[in-house]
Amino acid sequence: MKSGSTISVFLIIICLSISCSSEKSHEDIMDGEYWRSQGLTQVIPFWQKHVVDTINGGFFLNLSREGNPLPPFDKHPAMIGRQIYGFTCAYLLSGDEAYLRSARHGADYLLEYAWDKEYGGWYDLLDEKGNPVSTTKTVPNQLYTNVGLAHYYFVTGDRRVLEKIMGSIKIRKTYACDTINGGYYQALNRDLSVSDSTKSKHSHYGYTSSLLINLLLFTRDKEVSDFAEELMMLSINHMTDPAYGWFNGFPSPNDIKWNPVKRSVNGKEVISAGAQLTATLSLLRMFESTGNKIYGERGIALGKQLMGSAYDSDKGIWFDNIEKEPPYVPADTSNVWWWLQSYGLFAQLHLYHLTGEDHYLKSFRKMASFWSDNFIDKEYGGAYQSVTPSGEVLNTAKASPWKASYHEMETALLNYLYLNLYVNRKPATLHFNITDAGEGDLHYVSLAEDPEVIIESVTINGKNWKSFDPAERSVTLPEGKNLKMIVTLKPTK
Repeated sequence: MKSGSTISVFLIIICLSISCSSEKSHEDIMDGEYWRSQGLTQVIPFWQKHVVDTINGGFFLNLSREGNPLPPFDKHPAMIGRQIYGFTCAYLLSGDEAYLRSARHGADYLLEYAWDKEYGGWYDLLDEKGNPVSTTKTVPNQLYTNVGLAHYYFVTGDRRVLEKIMGSIKIRKTYACDTINGGYYQALNRDLSVSDSTKSKHSHYGYTSSLLINLLLFTRDKEVSDFAEELMMLSINHMTDPAYGWFNGFPSPNDIKWNPVKRSVNGKEVISAGAQLTATLSLLRMFESTGNKIYGERGIALGKQLMGSAYDSDKGIWFDNIEKEPPYVPADTSNVWWWLQSYGLFAQLHLYHLTGEDHYLKSFRKMASFWSDNFIDKEYGGAYQSVTPSGEVLNTAKASPWKASYHEMETALLNYLYLNLYVNRKPATLHFNITDAGEGDLHYVSLAEDPEVIIESVTINGKNWKSFDPAERSVTLPEGKNLKMIVTLKPTK
């Protein structure tokens, strides 16, 4: 009896210990440092160790769970761009030169092999040796190649990549523009003639959310700002359902006259919650950046509608296929995708920032706990692509044409920034390494959309630097190469 009592007490102590440990871990989830640590210790080391192709350049296209390269060994410029994004996030959070070298490895490869030197634009696909396999210029491939390079420019100020990004945008505005029906086409041939006249999320509100808002923060270029506004208004006016307010264009693009392509699951017409999360973030971030109320009103309304349909509040998870008509029931509850879970987290923090409603933080905590408990591979590192609602892994492949370190390191970086700046009201620190600066060059240093976030302090090469504009979030640089700059941002309210 005494032995049994001792065992029972021992088991109770263990259970309480585990419970307290779990509660502490979930409490830490509301601290930006938790996410910085997760990115730098549980995510990016896997990619740094396994994805860099030191023989043929660029990054491996496919990796197993353990990090073994798998065929085919083609080079996908968009995946390389997404991987550059992941490494630049790691550098922003750490200042570790190894991550910047990997990002530069990818950027140099794209500039050498992926840009069409005759017609311009990024090739869709290269072979293992860097020769073009598919010479079309499809908007998702153009977009995500630029997304990673834009972050590389943010960290380094490397004008080589900015030149290509702006050249790519010019091609879309010129050759992909539908002058009859409005909007922008899905794909161009190598010679920039139109090969696919449909219109998608990626060429409108997805283009804005993933690239243009960031590029606007990085450059303050009016052309970028005007294009972002144009694409968002096109999306509002032509890509939203008039009855229910859903955004269409993904995964099936609209036709040339903006008509959506219907999709059905189990006989019910469905919409993509992933597309709605993209649209929500586009709208909320555009409102924070521009102050235009139409974006804020539409973004908050869409976010609330999503929370009542695609989000399972008991489990803290997001489902993708939702019935288009009320009561907006999930049509497929078999899996949870990593990128939806990530975007759902960002949406909560923006909605809280704009409304001050605490229930968004409670939802964030649940979503974040599910992400950390079930998507992060505790054995090998990195994040899984999809799991069941109970957390069982469905796809163990770590890298594929549309799966890189992009979303998982974006999760680490943005949760760190938003929790610090928008929720906990405390400073956040970012690292830069400016490749080649001229005396008096300006470099913009904020990833926070809200202009109420300002610069608190700057150091360059280990010394305090006073030449910065706090409200403009810009630093006036000295002449020099490889300037190591550390910037601390802080909220003013």
